[in-house]
Amino acid sequence: MVTIYDIAKEMNISPSTVSRALSGSPLVSEKTRTLVKEQAKKMGYQVNMVARQLRNQSSNMIALVSLQENWSWFTDELANGVENEIHKAGYEMVVLHGTHDNREIITICENMRFAGIIVASTELGQGQGYSNDVVPVVYVNRIVKDCYSILPDDENSIRQAMEYLRKAGHKEIGFINGPDRSMHSKLRYNAFVARMKEYQYALKPCWMGSCDWTVDASYKVTAGILAQKKLPTALLAFNDQMCIGIYRAINDKGLQVGKDISVVGIDNADFSKWMVPALTTVSFPIYEMGREAAGKLLQRIAGAECEKETVVEGKLFVRESVRIIR
Repeated sequence: MVTIYDIAKEMNISPSTVSRALSGSPLVSEKTRTLVKEQAKKMGYQVNMVARQLRNQSSNMIALVSLQENWSWFTDELANGVENEIHKAGYEMVVLHGTHDNREIITICENMRFAGIIVASTELGQGQGYSNDVVPVVYVNRIVKDCYSILPDDENSIRQAMEYLRKAGHKEIGFINGPDRSMHSKLRYNAFVARMKEYQYALKPCWMGSCDWTVDASYKVTAGILAQKKLPTALLAFNDQMCIGIYRAINDKGLQVGKDISVVGIDNADFSKWMVPALTTVSFPIYEMGREAAGKLLQRIAGAECEKETVVEGKLFVRESVRIIR
C-alpha cells in the first residue's frame, strides 16, 4: 500500500508537507497541493480512514458486526440495506466478524472512534447487550434487554402463509420446522399451531416434523410424511432451502408439487422463483431490517428519541406451488 512517505520520497519533500497537501491545509500553497494530489493519484494512494478518524477524534464510519464466521446471503442482504441508508446521510460502512460474546469487538470499534455499531445475528438469539453513551449500538435479530433492536415478525410470516393456504381451500396442512434449538423454530411452530386451532383444522403429528436447515434432512422428513396412508394437501416449510428436499421427495413419490401436494416456504431466497414450479413463499425481510437498523442508528447518533424495538414484517410472494382447491 502506498503511503505519504512513499509520495514524499518520490517528490523529495517532507511527509508532513504531503499530509498537509492531501488534507487541504492552507499552510501549503495551491500549486504544491495540486502537484501532491496528482502524484498521489499516479501512485495509487488511498486515504487511511482509520488513521484520519483517530487524528480527528471523530468519524463518519459505521461498523456492521456480523456474529458468524463466514459471509452469507444474510450478511450480504443486510449490508446492502444498511449501506444504502447510511450513504444518504454521508456515512461509510465497514463489515467486521465477531462472536456471540461481542463486547471485545465493540470495544475495538469504540477505540477506533466509529460513529455507530450494528450487531447482527443470522439466528435469532438472546443475550446481554452492550449499551453506552460513547458509541450507539443497534442489534439485529437479537433480543437484548434495555438495548435498541430490530427483529423479524416470525408469527406474521406464518400467518400470511396459512391465510393464503386457507383461502386457496387447504385444510389438511403439514409443517416441516427447523431444529428445536432455534428460537425462530419455536416461534414459527407456535404460530402454525395457533393458526390451525383458529381455523379449526385437524393438527396431525404424522404430517409434521423438524430437522436441520439442509436439503437432505428435509427430504427424509418429507419422505416420512409421504409414507402415511393419508396425505396432506399442502406442506408449509420453515425456509426455502428445505423446499428443495421437499420437492424432490414429492417427485420421487410419483407426485407433483402444486398439483398433488402444495408447498409454501419462508425466505424468498433468490433461487425460489426458479424452482419448478416456482415457489410461493414469504420473504424474510433482511434488507428491510438493515434499513431499519441504519435508520435507528442514525437517529441515535443525532441524539433523537426512537423506539427500543422495531419488528419488521415479511411479504407474501404468490407463485405456482400452491393449487387452488375449488
